[in-house]
Amino acid sequence: MNEQQIGDYKILKKVGAGGMAQVYLGVHQDVPNLKVVLKVLSDPRLVERFRQEADKLALLDGHANICQIKHFFNHGEEIVIAMEYIEGTTLDEIIKGRGKLELGESLKIIDDVLGTLDFAHGKKIAHRDIKPSNIMIDESGQIKIIDFGIAKAETDPDLTIAGAAVGTPAYMAPEQFTPTEKTNYDQIDIYAVGTTLYYMLTGELPFKGDNQFVLREAKLFSEPTRPRDIDREIPKQVEDIILKALKRDPEERYKTVREMRDAIAKIPREEQIVSETKLVDGKGAGKSKSGRKPLTRKVSIVAFILLVAVASYIAFFPADDKKPIIAPELLSPGNNALLNTGLPQFAWQSTAGDGGGYILLLSDDSGFTNPQTISDLAVNRYRPADSMADGRYFWQVQTIDKDNNKSEFSSIFTFSIETAPAEIPQGSLELTVRPSGDIYIDGELYAQNQRDVLLPLDTGRHVVVVRNRNSIEKVFDETVTISTDRKETRRFSFSFPEVTQDKPAEPVGQEEIYGHLSVGSRPVNGAMVFINERLQDQVTPFRFKLKAGKYIVRVQMTDGSELSKTDTVEVAADSTSKLIFNFEN
Repeated sequence: MNEQQIGDYKILKKVGAGGMAQVYLGVHQDVPNLKVVLKVLSDPRLVERFRQEADKLALLDGHANICQIKHFFNHGEEIVIAMEYIEGTTLDEIIKGRGKLELGESLKIIDDVLGTLDFAHGKKIAHRDIKPSNIMIDESGQIKIIDFGIAKAETDPDLTIAGAAVGTPAYMAPEQFTPTEKTNYDQIDIYAVGTTLYYMLTGELPFKGDNQFVLREAKLFSEPTRPRDIDREIPKQVEDIILKALKRDPEERYKTVREMRDAIAKIPREEQIVSETKLVDGKGAGKSKSGRKPLTRKVSIVAFILLVAVASYIAFFPADDKKPIIAPELLSPGNNALLNTGLPQFAWQSTAGDGGGYILLLSDDSGFTNPQTISDLAVNRYRPADSMADGRYFWQVQTIDKDNNKSEFSSIFTFSIETAPAEIPQGSLELTVRPSGDIYIDGELYAQNQRDVLLPLDTGRHVVVVRNRNSIEKVFDETVTISTDRKETRRFSFSFPEVTQDKPAEPVGQEEIYGHLSVGSRPVNGAMVFINERLQDQVTPFRFKLKAGKYIVRVQMTDGSELSKTDTVEVAADSTSKLIFNFEN
C-alpha cells in the first residue's frame, strides 16, 4: 500500500507485516497528536479471523495492561483495525540489551502478565502466543500485552484446521504443536508464561532447536535444564514455580493463571524488591517492533521515594568496608568428572553482578604452570570453540566486578576427557513414499524427491518428516522408535487436488468457458510462475486466461534465493481470481 491516508488517518510510516496484516503508524487527520497503529488486512481469505481479532480486543477493551482497540472500519476493499500506539519497548529488547533481568523486576512483570491473562481468561479468551516480544513496557513502566492476533475464544468457530499448530515454537506447550478440540488454551498460556520467566532470569530458553520438529521432540521427551543450574542465585521456590508451569502434562501444571500468581505472591517479600528505574532506563531499550520511541528517563514517584530512602540510609549508616568480591562456586564439569565429549560446558555460580565478568584458567597440571586463560567472560558459563584432546584437566575461575576489582580464584576442580567412540547399536527404517517426497530425519534433510529408501539408524527415537509441497497434506511427521537389528517400516501416501487441464496455461485462447487468474508477488515482481508445475512464459504480475477449473500455482523468486510458494486456486467462468504470494513473511 503506497497511500498516504487510510480512512481518517494519515500514514507516517510502515512499521511491520505479519501473517494477517500490514502494520502502519498513523495519526488522526483532525487530532494530529493522536497516534495509532493501523493493521490492514493483507489476505482477503482471512477476513473472518481478522474480524474476530477486533471482536476479541473489544471484549478486552478497558484493561490497562492490554493494547486497546480504537476503531474498526472498511477502507475500500480492505479492513482496518486502529489500535492504541504505545510509547515504549518490548520485554524481549530489554532482555537482549541486558542479558537477563533481576529477580524482583522479573516477578513484578510476570505478576502483571498473569493478572492480565486472568482477566482475559475470565472473558473466555486465551492469548496463545505469550512471549517477551508481545509484552511491552511503556514509559511509566507499565506492561502492555499486544498482538491478540491469534487469540482464541471458547466461542470461536473452528477457523483453524484441526491439528494445525499456532504460536511461536520456542514458547509453545508440547500439546500446542498438534492441538485438538479438547486442548486447554489457558494451560498453553501458563506454559508460555513459565518459559518467559525462565528466559527473563537466565537469558536462555529451556529448550533449544533449529526447527519446530526438534523443539517439539525436546519438549515431549526431555526435561529442561533447571534454572538454578544456570544461575545459583535463583531461589529454589522460584525454580519450582517455573518447572511446574513447564510440566509436559497440562494436568500437572497450575490449574489457572490465578493459582500461579498466588504461588508467586507467597515468595518472601524481600525477594521481590524491584528497582523500578531499571525498566524505564533499561539497558538495550531501543525501538520496539511497532516502531515506538525508546523509553525516556522518567522515574515513578515510588522509585523516587525508594531512592531517597536509600540515600538517607547511606548518609546515616555508612558502610565500614566495601562488600568483598566473592570467588564463584564451580558447578560443571564437576570435580573428578569423566566426560565423553571434547566440548565440555563450563558453568559456575553467578557472582559478578551487572557490568562484571570472569576469568577462567584451564591447565593440564594442578600447578597451572602454563594455563590457558579465557578472559572477558560476561556470563557464568563457557564452551570451547575447538574440541579438547583426551586427558586430565584442572580449572578455576576468578570474579571481576564492574570497577575491575578481582576476587581470589575459586577452588580447583579436575576432570578427564575420554572420547573413544563407543559402538552404538543400530537398526533400520524402510520408508515408502507415494508418489514421492523430501525426507527429513531428526530435522536434517536426508533425501529429496524419493519414493523408497532404507535407512540405517541408531537405536532410540527419531523424528521422520516427509514433505510434498504440491500435495493436499503438504507434510507428514511421525516419531519412530528404532530397536537393535530390527527393521521398522512406514508408508506415506500424499493426495492431490483434481485439476482440469494438463496443458500449460495460455494467456489467450479459444472462446470457451474461461476465467482469469491474476498472479502477483511481494516485495518484488518478476517471479517465475508455474501452473500445474509447468513454467509459464510470463512473470509476475500477470493476468492469465484459463479454462474454468482448479489449478496448482507455484511462484519462485529469481533473486538467487530460489524461494518458492505454492497455492491451489479455482478459476470460475467469466470472473477473475487473485493470488498474491508474499515473501516478506
